[in-house]
Amino acid sequence: MNNTRLRYLLSQYAGKTITQAEESELSDFLNAADNQTQLELLIEEAWIKSGEEDESIFPSPQLNQEPLRPLRPVRWLRWAAAVLLLVAGAGAWMLAKRTGNAGKEPTPVAVSTKKDVRPGGSKAMLTLANGKEITLDSTLKGTLARQGEANLHVSPGMLKYDQNRQSSTNTIAYNILKTPKGGQYQLELPDGSKVWLNAASSLKFPTAFVGKERRVELNGEAYFEVARNASQPFFVSVNKASIAVLGTSFNVMAYADEAAMRTTLLDGAVKVSQASSSSLLKPGEQSLLEPNGRMEVIEKADVNLAVAWKNGLTSFKSADIKTIMRQVERWYDVEVVYNGTIPSRRFTGDIPRDANLSELLRLLEISRIHFKMEQRKLIVMP
Repeated sequence: MNNTRLRYLLSQYAGKTITQAEESELSDFLNAADNQTQLELLIEEAWIKSGEEDESIFPSPQLNQEPLRPLRPVRWLRWAAAVLLLVAGAGAWMLAKRTGNAGKEPTPVAVSTKKDVRPGGSKAMLTLANGKEITLDSTLKGTLARQGEANLHVSPGMLKYDQNRQSSTNTIAYNILKTPKGGQYQLELPDGSKVWLNAASSLKFPTAFVGKERRVELNGEAYFEVARNASQPFFVSVNKASIAVLGTSFNVMAYADEAAMRTTLLDGAVKVSQASSSSLLKPGEQSLLEPNGRMEVIEKADVNLAVAWKNGLTSFKSADIKTIMRQVERWYDVEVVYNGTIPSRRFTGDIPRDANLSELLRLLEISRIHFKMEQRKLIVMP
């Protein structure tokens, strides 16, 4: 098969317009061992054209802004990416090292189906005011407990504090919602504010908001949709900083292993403060707060990138491999170690968050970065 015909078939497959006869022709080509070299060269050609400095693995769709609405699989528009899907789906070879010996079986991708790692899901641990711990997962539902004047209702992946009347007590009891690596969870606070908690994160909050302010404490990452109440402003305490809110939508990413705390504003207004530094953000802006107190504001931030995790995607933009691997560690609950000198390349792309780890690694392997799984340890190699 000549390259022009192959490119055409792959583009038809990517656009889901391939006929049964064309699909059969493509399948016969992929299953023929002597076509390995031609296919690899075509993939490398596509990759070189996409640019070495910012290697766009596949196109970024317009992200869905509705809470946890199921996303359709990313539509692969590049024919090289179509090859990866075909190969991944068939469990066949991909990007094997050329040995120069015809007839030999190609080397399989390092993460085989048997060693594959499934993505994270809806799971968390709730600690009540009396210290009792309750495990939450995607199956739990019904009335869970009562805390003060709030009933705790749980549905798959979501915890809601239902406070039917104004609190008549000044006593503040605190609960803590904590997600493990490989976990995420939704929470509706007693005032109606909604929180999406990312993996390896925790939120400490009162079971009723009393007094002149509403205040919660965050570790890790969360997306907030704060209920408006001008007479009782909302505050998020995170690390040594404080974020003041009236009623707005914003994302806070403050993992300890990241270089800076990122607060990204989608709607409304927030004020980020630490010691003598402060900044009032407008929609579309992002503040970067470093541990030493230095603050920078990005006026035209990539809002979609900041909330991609909440919308069902693992996303990265011009990110190096270590930045991507930090996301991998948190979502797939694996330990990442580096063996040798890893190429300093940058990547841009999205993949559904419900994809297995091997699907993400296959895409990265195009750039000649390789991986090997040992139990829950992911080894990154040049």
